[in-house]
Amino acid sequence: MASTWNRLIGPAQRRFRRQRAKKIRAFLPGIQGARVIDIGGSLAFWHEVDEILKPARVLCYNISDNRMKMGREEDDPRIVARLYDGKRIPEEDQSADVVICNSVIEHVPQDQRANLAREVMRVGKAWVVQTPSPAFPLELHFGLPFIHWLPRSIGRQVVRVSPFHLLSNADGPTYFDETRLLARRELVDLFPGGRLIEERVLGIPKSQLMFGGEAYV
Repeated sequence: MASTWNRLIGPAQRRFRRQRAKKIRAFLPGIQGARVIDIGGSLAFWHEVDEILKPARVLCYNISDNRMKMGREEDDPRIVARLYDGKRIPEEDQSADVVICNSVIEHVPQDQRANLAREVMRVGKAWVVQTPSPAFPLELHFGLPFIHWLPRSIGRQVVRVSPFHLLSNADGPTYFDETRLLARRELVDLFPGGRLIEERVLGIPKSQLMFGGEAYV
């Protein structure tokens, strides 16, 4: 059952996802008709952006069966979900035309991020990795301003009064422990040779997208 929090933020999430899909299509026009691998994605995301990106086939790999299938109401043989161990993508080198990793890497433990980056670049001829910007004053995971600018020990306590904690079925402090936003420098270091594009709201960076790969245009 969807939480009250998810129902409240759902319309805004869909709008941002569609805007992001248009930006991805602009920088990776070859995604139309491509074989796409989505790391950490969900069928719900593709339900919302399929008509914009128009891939030939999508394979979603996720460590959580619930997240993969969240919000998907009908079957589409072009879009398939599979579980994996979160370490090695079970695909050959350069076997995907495009690898997408959307709003995932900030939830990966810091000592495992370099491995995820290597896997994305290994499998994808082209790739795009998106993550929220720590420069944006509102922490969108929790619906509170400035919480990500506080010392971690204080932010963990403040999150107990966040809309996310009060209105969702999840535990706020635990989710806070699992979420660490990436500074611009960390993202650039993880994906050498990539091009960083920012999504901005009122002139402030809201999220960061790293594009790269041999097939990147």
